[in-house]
Amino acid sequence: MIRLLGVHRGVAALLATLVFGAALVVSALPRMVESSLDAAARSIIGAAPPGTASLTVQYSRGFDLRPMRTTADVAGADTAWRALLPTALRMAADPAPLFDFSASSPILINNQAHRYLTLKWVSGADRHVRYVEGGPPGPGSGTRFEVAVPAVAASEMSIRTGDTLRLGDLTAKVTGLFEPARPADRFWALEPELTYVIHHRVPLATEDDLIVTALTDGDRLAGAELPMIFRWLVTPAQGRVGAGNAADVLAATEEFDRRLGRQDLELTLSTGFDRILREYLDRLAVTRALITVFLSGLAVVCLGTTALAVLLFAGRVRGDLLLMRARGASLARAVLTCGGAVALVAVPAAAAGQLAAGFVPGAPTAFARLGPAALAVGTVAIACAAAAAAARRSTGRRSANALRRIVLEILVLVLAVASVQLLRTGGPGTGGPGAGDAFLASAPVLLALAAALALLRAGPALIHLAFRAAARRAAAVPFLGLAAARAVPGAALPVLTLLPAVALAAYGMVTAGGLEEAQRQAAWERTGAEIRVERAQGIAPETLEQIARAPGVRAVVPAAVGTTVAEVGFGGRPATVVAVDLDAYRRLVAGSPLHLPPPGTGALVSPDLSAMRSFDIGWPARTTVTPAGTVDAMPGVRAGDGALIVLRAAPEQVNTLLIAGDPGAVRPLLPSGAHMTTVAGALAEITGMPLTKALTTALRVAAAALAAYALAAVAIALTGGAARRAEDLGLLRALGLTRRQAGLVTVLEAAPLLVLTAVAGLAAGLAMPALLRPGIDLSAYAGGRYGALTATALLPVLPCAVAGALAAGVAAVALVGAYLGGSRGHAG
Repeated sequence: MIRLLGVHRGVAALLATLVFGAALVVSALPRMVESSLDAAARSIIGAAPPGTASLTVQYSRGFDLRPMRTTADVAGADTAWRALLPTALRMAADPAPLFDFSASSPILINNQAHRYLTLKWVSGADRHVRYVEGGPPGPGSGTRFEVAVPAVAASEMSIRTGDTLRLGDLTAKVTGLFEPARPADRFWALEPELTYVIHHRVPLATEDDLIVTALTDGDRLAGAELPMIFRWLVTPAQGRVGAGNAADVLAATEEFDRRLGRQDLELTLSTGFDRILREYLDRLAVTRALITVFLSGLAVVCLGTTALAVLLFAGRVRGDLLLMRARGASLARAVLTCGGAVALVAVPAAAAGQLAAGFVPGAPTAFARLGPAALAVGTVAIACAAAAAAARRSTGRRSANALRRIVLEILVLVLAVASVQLLRTGGPGTGGPGAGDAFLASAPVLLALAAALALLRAGPALIHLAFRAAARRAAAVPFLGLAAARAVPGAALPVLTLLPAVALAAYGMVTAGGLEEAQRQAAWERTGAEIRVERAQGIAPETLEQIARAPGVRAVVPAAVGTTVAEVGFGGRPATVVAVDLDAYRRLVAGSPLHLPPPGTGALVSPDLSAMRSFDIGWPARTTVTPAGTVDAMPGVRAGDGALIVLRAAPEQVNTLLIAGDPGAVRPLLPSGAHMTTVAGALAEITGMPLTKALTTALRVAAAALAAYALAAVAIALTGGAARRAEDLGLLRALGLTRRQAGLVTVLEAAPLLVLTAVAGLAAGLAMPALLRPGIDLSAYAGGRYGALTATALLPVLPCAVAGALAAGVAAVALVGAYLGGSRGHAG
């Protein structure tokens, strides 16, 4: 075995390189993606408002005042609720307790209209507040409470330390004013009402109610004869939820809700944690499906390329094996010799690739663990089969082999069609019943293999037609080259390797490019212009003039965006109104991916108002709207469930500016209360998500690896036929064939099948986004909802051109190599 490897060390080195690279990619890529998926879970949970991500157990105590009479009772209940947490949720939860209770309703202060106070106690509040005046409240007595008030609220509502506030039948003495000790603590995100005055306006009222929340003694408040709301908060720890346990944590959250429903008290669970996890798991399913697609494709292409290298090695050692057989060695001994030699190369190379992948951060998946071993075993198995075929005469019947091939081709075709159909109707992207299924995720690979089999059936007929056309001409080179192309043996494996490689590489490039195009479009649609400035209080004309004249600002279009009630039907219809000069707006965003309503006159309304002849609105001024067309959406405007009305005129009162220019020139000129957003900022927010980064990086890495193995497959296929080609060209050279003609004959021999394979692979890759989009939808990665990825983003021009250049490049490199090999290798 060692001697065989020494004699054929070039092929052995090539085989080791291919196995090492394949093992490295199939082991490192899943680890990298898993690491990004875990980072995405941490990012999503960390970015969510703590009140939304927390699980809040709530109990409302009405006239039955027996439960929860002390803070010890409330703390004991917290222990009891946490004992109900399923294991997965308990492991993911922050063990630090946080619970509070407050009076159910705010109480009028000193009988002053619109001035209210809410009594509240929060566990651990003393560790998070700093008293700027006075001190903490004591227990009080009888109908008298002691309270501490937020300093901000005291200033706004003219409350001072030492004041006694009448609260109906109760009194409250203000013992101190406090402020957050560390405003960035998570505590204040969960108890925000302790940092400001709540402004609330009831329907039809003309003035806001001002509500201040005051801290008081816990035992005193719990024992008071007041209706109470008790809350126990379970907050997920940011680093304890990842891709591996997110589904279990979601199931545990739902189980916790069911367990609470079986308690004696009427408890409710309020949380947005389950929604956060569902959205994350939906994206996770799409990411894993796409990664499975490309890992499956890589496995097929790498195994095919490796098989070509093994066959090249088996062809080189065929004489040695036949000599062994002639000297009396058994078939098993010959097979063992060849398979053992390949194993000495493949097994260490696969182990080295897996070891090198261990330096990539991330948890190893089953694919990462088993992929290199499966690759090594498959390589050795191919070597044994090739050795067995080389060391004995074929005894099979051609008719039986042809029948088996037909059955296999039909099976692949049926599986490809079925998997594509299932993926479109219920695949990973839809979150449907097929989510994450490996059979569905392998649809692109099956589709590429089906295209390769179709090419193997149709290719010889097309080459034969070209040969017949060349036979009618006097030139000898086209005839000789196409005659050789018709008789090329062993074309199936190169085609089955090269076509999926080109197809999946093109699919990866187009998908990544389409995703970037859709992200850019989503960023523009979020902002509506390069720069968007909004201010609820309005923007003064002098500010508008300053911004318009600022260096670096190319154009400014004023607008007004607000809500009103369209006076249609009984009770009216909530509507969002946009007043803007659409012609100026269209000039402002020329060249961007935004699509604005076509030119015209008159107001535009959403389809639900289009049947009205006219109707009145009260904002931005009392106006009668006469619909002149319909509009579904406006960039940067969220109409929600209400109607949308677009007035084609510059507003008198401006609260929005649409700007083209440099954000740095605009920011210093903004008045207080103004909010500025930019396309660059929105795009960074969309693309900065770890899941998005993981997906685009994985697509590019997989596409590059596929392209590299496609080139290797072509090179090996050409090398494998070099001996036969040298013999044929040697005879032709003796008959007068020149070096240049020998090179052209070699090119014409390789070109038909190679070009057909590259073109078919490119066509299959470009067709995959449209075929598979309903099942593997990437809208969530582009800042949109499911199904929002536009048709124009499916085949972006630049990525399609790059994919075409890849296919052309593979063919061109191979043909140049064939020409050089044909001319130089047979010069003498």
